[in-house]
Amino acid sequence: MSVVLENAEHILHEAEHGRVKSSSRPLTWPTWFEWFFVIGGGLAVFLPLIFWIGEGELQQEQKMKWYFWASALISAPHVYSTYVRQYRKTREGKINICLGIPAYIGMVLGLIAIHYAGFFVETITAINVWQSYHYLRQTYGVGCLYGGQAQFDLNDRRFRWWSYHLCFPYLILGRWDMLYEAWGGASYDIIPVRFDDMLLNWLFLLLCCGIYLQLFAEAYALWRNGWKYRPTGLICFAVFLGVHYYGFTCISHYQRGFFAVTLFHAMQYLALVWVLERKHYIAKGFRWLELIPNLVGFTIFWFILYILGFGWEQKITMAMTQWWLLAPTILLAAVSVHHYTVDSFLWRRSVGA
Repeated sequence: MSVVLENAEHILHEAEHGRVKSSSRPLTWPTWFEWFFVIGGGLAVFLPLIFWIGEGELQQEQKMKWYFWASALISAPHVYSTYVRQYRKTREGKINICLGIPAYIGMVLGLIAIHYAGFFVETITAINVWQSYHYLRQTYGVGCLYGGQAQFDLNDRRFRWWSYHLCFPYLILGRWDMLYEAWGGASYDIIPVRFDDMLLNWLFLLLCCGIYLQLFAEAYALWRNGWKYRPTGLICFAVFLGVHYYGFTCISHYQRGFFAVTLFHAMQYLALVWVLERKHYIAKGFRWLELIPNLVGFTIFWFILYILGFGWEQKITMAMTQWWLLAPTILLAAVSVHHYTVDSFLWRRSVGA
């Protein structure tokens, strides 16, 4: 496994803590698996298919079935991979056990109360805004993991934090403004919002500042590192911005864009959890894992999570409708909230890789 991930606990979200001193360390390039599935999010696999299907055709009934199965196969397992990592970190004493089943039950009860109070649609809208932030923060985390240099100090980390986060407001609010335009102001389980063009223009200016800062940071890193400079941080930033700008703001590609973002996010997360868990257990003495080709092991890991997740989402919760019609809506919305909440703790620097 690459040295990048050997040092991951030292570079996850460091900019928010400022506790890591300037470092000079040997770094290796990401493996082909990390390039393809983690940094690239598997875009080369599904993006050609999305473009081939076309925007209008994605809205047709026969294509919606394909959309459903693609989402179930790729998107659902990534949520449940959270619990693979959470289980290990709970056993290590890095996160509180109450973040597990007790937190999920609390979220189910909270959503039931919100439903009967008449604010369910507003709450689901807030959850979806959180989803956008969750997507963006994940790519920032990947940038932290793979964007290091041989010479990398606190200023580099601050540059990186600001370059990503200056882009967030435009991408998040731009998505909701785009939904308003695409849906003609109508509400489909969530509430789209029309934002003033002047506000969006100012936020776009912030985004441009983030791009400028990233380019400045890369030039600074190139000057300090010379021939040891690695462009992985710049590539991570370019993927982050390109994927989310396309998926969150391009109304002409509204269907394809958000589908692409969703699959990118899921594939990237699932692959990252696999990489970290595989590395951990090999280090713990499970050397037989090295005998299984990485791609084969990842496929098995993916398939197991798909079976478990699909069984819960499409069999168990659906079967509960004979007793409670709201069961799938409440239980699955609670899974999303729980996933976002757990991730807020699971990927902190103090938790480690």
